[in-house]
Amino acid sequence: MTTIAKKQILSTLLMKVLINKIMDSTTSKCGLFLHPTQADFSIDDDNALFISQLQNIGLIAKQLTQEENTFYTGKRYLDFIAYMGCSPAIQFEASDSCEDFCHIKIHFYNTKQLIVSPVQSRAPHCPRCNKPVKNWLDNKAEATITCTLCNNSSDLGEFDWRKMAGYARVFIEITDIFPKEAIPQQILLDELNKACKTEWSYFYSCN
Repeated sequence: MTTIAKKQILSTLLMKVLINKIMDSTTSKCGLFLHPTQADFSIDDDNALFISQLQNIGLIAKQLTQEENTFYTGKRYLDFIAYMGCSPAIQFEASDSCEDFCHIKIHFYNTKQLIVSPVQSRAPHCPRCNKPVKNWLDNKAEATITCTLCNNSSDLGEFDWRKMAGYARVFIEITDIFPKEAIPQQILLDELNKACKTEWSYFYSCN
């Protein structure tokens, strides 16, 4: 096979990868999730106070009338969430041509929940050997995963999910954000830490 033919094949393969990525981005619905790093942290049945705190710092605004615990973005949203330079124009309200727009949902659970991105998911890394556990679903118990590489069994929250999953009882979901399209700023994480007295982290999820 000639060098030119090899280059043509490589170019075709790269084009297919690019097309698949574009198709994924246009058909998937993605979001940015924030959550306490302390998985068992809860709001102590005072959801209204937590929502009020988020409104006071300017992350969220008024509630969308059709959905519980779902809000428009607040006046300081763009101070807290940094979009990358190549990001498209952000739509903050529904329009006649598009009902999808960036808004914020607050999720409260009675027990710890593992939210894993169904699309673009990544194997979690074991906290002991730091290697990816590719068959983690086959070795998952209710709240632990056993690494088949080192036989270590650890809590779900101790694994490194590489920013594509989170384990907690409280989640702040910001819709219409693709992975790495936007990143929460430290000032937001500090505000959440101050309000809840616990550190926060984030991840992305697409479906």
